[in-house]
Amino acid sequence: MKLDLLYALTNRSGELSWHEVLEATRRHAVMADELGYDRIWLGEHHFDVDGTDASPNPIMLATDLAARTSRIRFGMAAVSLTLWHPLRVAEDLAILDHFSDGRLDVAFGRGILPIEVMNLNPEANRWNGSENSYGIFDENLAIVKGIWTDRQFSWKGPRYTFPEPGTKFIHSPGAPDPEGWVGDDGMLQAFGITPQPYQQPMPPLFAVTETVEGFRRAAQKGMKPITWYPTGQVLHNLCELYRDERAKVTGVTPALGEDVGVLRMAYVADTDEEARRIAEPAVVEFFELICRVRGIGVFLDADEDPNDPKYKAMAPWDLMFDRDHLFIGSPDTVLAKMTRMTKSHGIQNWLLQMGVPGIAHEDIDRSLKLFASECMPELRTLDSTAVAAN
Repeated sequence: MKLDLLYALTNRSGELSWHEVLEATRRHAVMADELGYDRIWLGEHHFDVDGTDASPNPIMLATDLAARTSRIRFGMAAVSLTLWHPLRVAEDLAILDHFSDGRLDVAFGRGILPIEVMNLNPEANRWNGSENSYGIFDENLAIVKGIWTDRQFSWKGPRYTFPEPGTKFIHSPGAPDPEGWVGDDGMLQAFGITPQPYQQPMPPLFAVTETVEGFRRAAQKGMKPITWYPTGQVLHNLCELYRDERAKVTGVTPALGEDVGVLRMAYVADTDEEARRIAEPAVVEFFELICRVRGIGVFLDADEDPNDPKYKAMAPWDLMFDRDHLFIGSPDTVLAKMTRMTKSHGIQNWLLQMGVPGIAHEDIDRSLKLFASECMPELRTLDSTAVAAN
């Protein structure tokens, strides 16, 4: 059982400077390291003005946090791969892998918000009905994996050709000739990066998705999916799909839920009433934001119609809590919810967002400690691969 944190740099009130938010992030990373959490996942978001997640470069942020910790792993969830030059992001992640002594996991995504995608790479538009976003993602991913593992790397694809034709290699006379880099015409025909990743052949790869196509593609590419909104039968179906697709690729059928990371909003207090009092305003605001971006249907189960007015009439807290989107309450309540879903879906990797935008950093301190002392020990004993089969 892996128990991770999804961490966002939040400043909902707008009263803190960005540096004060950074200091809180550093404190929480050190706490998580000492309390026994397995990973901290950091997102990539640009042009934040709402105080939702002011983290434009999770690679640089993780570099800072890795230097302050000794054990905890750092996950990128996600690097928006369509918005980066593939060679630059490959180099940056490889260096982070060394800075952290191999404590790096990488999830790639295609970008979420129009303000980010359309202003950093409008060709990666994922809302106009074209396949460009998938095409860019696939090519960039192939380039990153290739340059990480091949010291004589070359590529010719729809958008990139490496090396650029006609590139002359200027070589230091005191260094050995790099094997396979230069052709008979003296021009560069292949090259590699320095350094390659610390973890060989590369850091573990994940994909952030909540769709059937996303789970299928992750399985086919050997990436572990991380998902947020699916619940109930929707989540069960996705876990089955991933299991079946991995079996096709590898010839071995994994257990239901194996390698599937599931993200949930979480907050632990001494009582259910206290947890709800602290978290509900932030939960309601988050619910309304996601409904604007993705629609209410992402929170519903397979047999629930998002056009049914009864769901819009429900209190956001009740709708989300009843469908297991919220691991919020006393230690007993949170433990019971997580245990039940671990058994029903075979989940072996939970990502907990305790820093929901709007919850004060001091309240997050208490939740981190209470979860670690009251919930974590029992959750560690669960054998999700065994119970999911029953």
